[in-house]
Amino acid sequence: MRRVTLLLAAMAMLVTLFAAAAYAATIVGTGQSETLVESDLDDTISGSGGFDDIFADQFTADRDVANGNAGNDQIRAFDQDDLDTLNGGNGFDLCRGDQGDEFRSCERIFIGNQGPV
Repeated sequence: MRRVTLLLAAMAMLVTLFAAAAYAATIVGTGQSETLVESDLDDTISGSGGFDDIFADQFTADRDVANGNAGNDQIRAFDQDDLDTLNGGNGFDLCRGDQGDEFRSCERIFIGNQGPV
């Protein structure tokens, strides 16, 4: 009986882990300049080297983390929710998001359709 209980507990833990993974996507760029676009899940999007355009503004009510990393990047998370985090990283980064989003290491910040803050 104890083995059955342990087996059921282990199965429940694995189902929980895989279910959490189904609600998040990881999108990683290369060292080239490129365009990275979010999915309809809660995403972690990471550019690498180069001048990246990161679009985390295609879906609302999702919690995205957009990381420009190295290079001069443009990060867009103006998606009508305040759940996103925009990390510019090294380089000169332009970040456009919503009031209430979290902005880190962005040299130019735009809130909504307004000019730079």
